[in-house]
Amino acid sequence: MASIKQNDFVQGQVRNSLRCIDSSENSSGESQLQKFIQGATPDQGRPRTCPGAIQDGDFWQVEFDLTGANPRNSKTQHCADSGFCANDAFQFHMTAQRPGPYNFPYNPDTMNRYTQDGTPGGKDLLQCSVTVHRQLDTFFNIAVFDNMGTQKGTAALSAFSTAGPPVRVKGLPADLLFNRAGAFEADGGGTIFRYNSTFGLVWFGDAKGTSRDFQPGGEYCSVIGSGTTQQPVQDLKCYFPCPAA
Repeated sequence: MASIKQNDFVQGQVRNSLRCIDSSENSSGESQLQKFIQGATPDQGRPRTCPGAIQDGDFWQVEFDLTGANPRNSKTQHCADSGFCANDAFQFHMTAQRPGPYNFPYNPDTMNRYTQDGTPGGKDLLQCSVTVHRQLDTFFNIAVFDNMGTQKGTAALSAFSTAGPPVRVKGLPADLLFNRAGAFEADGGGTIFRYNSTFGLVWFGDAKGTSRDFQPGGEYCSVIGSGTTQQPVQDLKCYFPCPAA
């Protein structure tokens, strides 16, 4: 990022690459940027060279001072040259601008469209889902759904051990793999999902994030039932990013 002066978005051009980062770092960066724009003294105690709040049309140059930075530090690992530049699937960019607000569930007709950096053909990054119906440890039914909620594939099995191969569910642009990671738990723990699109995506059934759009506690998956002897049935539903076909 060399300058915060940008022209209007033009479809077909990569204006910015965005990156998923830790929520605490995102909040800290937002606070520092607000102070910078308002002309307040930043947290580091280094004021701007020009006083006053920034006005429409103003722009500034950005330089990074990484003197003495440890590339393994969580706050600098993406800035320092670590010698490893492989795409880890957490970087993306906008491909089309839409007027509507961005919310849940995702609607590509009214919301901005995005694609993962490096995706062949720049295919849209959509929102697919998977459901798992479990009865104790003796019956499993897994189904995958596309961005419109249409079921695209299913798989069923009876016995399922951690030593066995993962269940492969076809129907989406890439196969979804479902595996057992340990003892099944009431919060969805013990399950692991892999969606091998252009870049690997892995999550556990009890994983949590910061979004409250789908689940109030930020869970990736909704869980109904415990799958225990007292309540033998458990249903999971998880949303995940997937490229368009």
